[in-house]
Amino acid sequence: QQRGVNLKPEQLEQIRSAIDKAEAKGAKDSLILLKDMALIVNVKNRTIVTAMDGASMKENVFTQIDSAVILT
Repeated sequence: QQRGVNLKPEQLEQIRSAIDKAEAKGAKDSLILLKDMALIVNVKNRTIVTAMDGASMKENVFTQIDSAVILT
């Protein structure tokens, strides 16, 4: 909400599923890549820590993550 990134219900469900998968693999902080946005998620707390839209994530380096889930 702070960055003005609005998520549709189907995107929220994809994110929930991605968090479940990351949690099953023992992830703590995961990068979730959607078509036009990137999210850094604290898996244990199920909280989105950082959200970036397509323009913001160009040439960006993601640190402090231990896993990535790529959604298509």
